[in-house]
Amino acid sequence: VKEFGALVFAATMNVRQILSIIVSYIEYSNPITHLQILGLIVIFGALMYKSLMALLESGSKEEKAPLLSKGNKFESAAEDNIKNSKV
Repeated sequence: VKEFGALVFAATMNVRQILSIIVSYIEYSNPITHLQILGLIVIFGALMYKSLMALLESGSKEEKAPLLSKGNKFESAAEDNIKNSKV
């Protein structure tokens, strides 16, 4: 997680869960219904879509900048409010 980030970790866990379910069906010879296949596709498709969208949106540097960094307009406004509130 430290090296690659939370999104890669979440995507890896999703793939691991998919493979675990498929191997379980094969290993124990359990029949799988069409409804179960549809459920797997919908749920894991949505999880992968969410991870992909978050990965594509994480490219912006603005989002990663702290809100109260030095020279930030929010910081100067917050400092002004603190100064003005002291009576």
